[in-house]
Amino acid sequence: MATYNGARHLREQIDSILAQTDHDWTLFVHDDGSADDTMAILHEYAAAHRQVVVLDYPPTGGACANFLGMMQRVEAQYYLFADQDDVWLSDKVRLSREEMLRQEAAHPQAPVVVHTDLVVADEQLNVVAPSFMKYTATRPEFITSFDECVLPFVTGCTMMFNAEARRATLLPAREATMHDVWITLCCMSKGGVVSVVPTPLVLYRQHGDNAIGARDIHTVGLRYRVGHLLTIVRNNRAHYKMLRRLGYGSVWKYIRHKIIYRDKVRHSK
Repeated sequence: MATYNGARHLREQIDSILAQTDHDWTLFVHDDGSADDTMAILHEYAAAHRQVVVLDYPPTGGACANFLGMMQRVEAQYYLFADQDDVWLSDKVRLSREEMLRQEAAHPQAPVVVHTDLVVADEQLNVVAPSFMKYTATRPEFITSFDECVLPFVTGCTMMFNAEARRATLLPAREATMHDVWITLCCMSKGGVVSVVPTPLVLYRQHGDNAIGARDIHTVGLRYRVGHLLTIVRNNRAHYKMLRRLGYGSVWKYIRHKIIYRDKVRHSK
């Protein structure tokens, strides 16, 4: 778990992790220089629960670097990322691990990433949308190869990945926009497997300060696209830069697969 000024919701998130039906895990936390009570809360939980470990090293400068920095420092068979302000449903770890074991049995020694759907919630955890994937029109079933990875489709707070995926992740990650995108692209570029559990297993809290949030697909019309044209272009340029760093190929290939993905989504409605 990467934290930064997260005291407002931190206890609720840690409590939801402690309440998991699968107890075979250790929660490693690194704080990125909080000025609120985050560190006091973390040390309180670490003193009360031996499964909670606070990592002590300097701030890294942002969520992406913080998560990747922890991944480099912690040796494990499997990794899960946790945001400081969400709430995990009680079977998240168990169901993720079961899918991971199924994929590893089918693909021995392969890099594997497992991810799930989410419930989009407001700050008080009232349900905004029961499925993040439907809310945002994200269709991971249409992204099955590295060539098709033309948009972020794995949400970091839902993902579990194995040690092989960690080894496949190219570091330092100067081109990475976010940790989850980079790990997924590195995994796919090495012929790895990305598998989705379609069950929502996280309450994805939206409160205005999210590093990355959920946007209702119904609000992303022509007016939005025109008004945010520079942002859309900038985001696509950054995503393609990551792909190119991993040997993707030409920008025309990227555009072609972007069109193919959108056509598949449009015709699947």
